Amino acid sequence: MQGLKIGHVSSQEKGTGVSVFLFDPGSAGACWVCGSAPATHELAVLDPENSVPHLDGLVLSGGSAYGLYAAKGVMTYLTEQGRGCPTPHGVVPIVPAAALYDLDYKKAIAPTEEEAYQACREASEDNMASGRIGAGTGATIGKLVPDAKHMSGGLGRAEMTLPDGVQVVAYAAVNCVGDVRDKAGRIVAGARLTQDEFADCEKYLLSGEGERDLFQHSNTTLVAVFTNAKFDKSELKRIAKMATAGIARAIAPIFTRFDGDILFCISVGERMASDLTIGTLAAEIVRLAIVDAVKHSETVT
Repeated sequence: MQGLKIGHVSSQEKGTGVSVFLFDPGSAGACWVCGSAPATHELAVLDPENSVPHLDGLVLSGGSAYGLYAAKGVMTYLTEQGRGCPTPHGVVPIVPAAALYDLDYKKAIAPTEEEAYQACREASEDNMASGRIGAGTGATIGKLVPDAKHMSGGLGRAEMTLPDGVQVVAYAAVNCVGDVRDKAGRIVAGARLTQDEFADCEKYLLSGEGERDLFQHSNTTLVAVFTNAKFDKSELKRIAKMATAGIARAIAPIFTRFDGDILFCISVGERMASDLTIGTLAAEIVRLAIVDAVKHSETVT
């Protein structure tokens, strides 16, 4: 998508990574927090009531709250490019960030600002990679049922272009406590009892079984939706709300007190479209991105 550059750094050894998204000047963004345990940085600037109209980048990271420090690497890179909100003492890049918890996957080490800086240098408009990369490197799913095995999550991507050239692209770092389901409601990845049998997190809860201490595991789904249609922050917040329907279509249970789910919505273009159309489209693209994130999911031992 023109006006959007994407870069990822992944450490398979540490079991974590960072994804950066860089925008052309004049891009606007908003977000909707739908989980109860978010790890975030600079979200206040996305509120429609606040005065900063534009943003320069977005960071999705592993490492829990420690991963938020990676945003400094993006700010350093953008400062070198002269990008940011002008002030009497130089530019201040506006870079919101959100992180998921993957510290228990391999090593309890978060992505660094140097790695985020590297991701910026390697970012490109034609980067369409997905899988166990970037923020999805150490993601796991299906952590609700005792004694069931987890499966790997990842960073998924999906896009759609309307006949008039309006585009919507979604990225989803899927690290949920629940299972991922397809459009027909079938579990495609999640808590496993055996190689051929899913435990079914939703069924487990509805059977009357008690909850476990889920804060000991890694949860949270981070989603970023981009469009080349022009919207202000108020409209983008409304689209973000609508797009969270896609998360609920693909993950069950979702938006729990153990998840820090959040959805960003960014406008990087000048085309015309209604927020109703883009919100409806975004919900389906988000669902597809989540399923894409686990298309090569494997049991985590």
